[in-house]
Amino acid sequence: MRLDQRPDLILLDIMAPSRKGLEICRRLKADEMTRSIPVILIADQDNAIDEACALRLGADDCFTPPFRLSVVEARIFNQLRIKSRNDLLERYANQDGLTGVANRRCFDLALDAEWRRAMRDKQQLALVMVDVDCFKQFNDVYGHGEGDHCLRRVAQTMADVLTRPGDLLARYGGEEFAAILPETDLEGALWLGERLRNAVMELHIPQQRPDHHQEVTISVGCASMHPGPNLTCDSLLQAADEQLYLAKQAGRNCVR
Repeated sequence: MRLDQRPDLILLDIMAPSRKGLEICRRLKADEMTRSIPVILIADQDNAIDEACALRLGADDCFTPPFRLSVVEARIFNQLRIKSRNDLLERYANQDGLTGVANRRCFDLALDAEWRRAMRDKQQLALVMVDVDCFKQFNDVYGHGEGDHCLRRVAQTMADVLTRPGDLLARYGGEEFAAILPETDLEGALWLGERLRNAVMELHIPQQRPDHHQEVTISVGCASMHPGPNLTCDSLLQAADEQLYLAKQAGRNCVR
């Protein structure tokens, strides 16, 4: 389940004869990607054991018959209100304060989740690593205020290039960014890398550089893998990072 596909609330039936709801609740609350979704269980009347078990498993509320519609609606609305507030806090926790794109914490969680999903669905997963060229010199010449402004423009421009709901752009650290591309082969990653590079060039941000370029550019490294039991998401990360190194060694402002 992707971050953008999570429901706002889940209702689970644990009334006899089906008792699968308790196990589903346990799995939801054990998964980093779904544990923040409010879960309300519907239990048999006067079954305190099931109610207690549900709450211990992490259920946010539990309904038992007879159901009064006004009370049910009020309790559901209360859970949605709590989730809305928690979503706002989570957004701030997962958002890079300077650029507004996802931060490293969000990237790490998303990469792990997408890796597991790609392994389950037998799909390829691509990763694009981006480095703003000669950014230290940019800060030295123009100051950190202008450097921050430059990073914001570059980040937002690259975020606009990623149009698929499942794609994620994150600030990896400093002047480095990373894009997670589910169900994407190497050719698709290279194509997107070129689009990112061209989009940044079209900003025409002036820069005095030791390599004689006159504008801000980016170097891009791309990798794609079929996740398997002998690989980890770190394997994909290392492969993309190696390609980024090759792009910088090739003179920067290119995609490898």
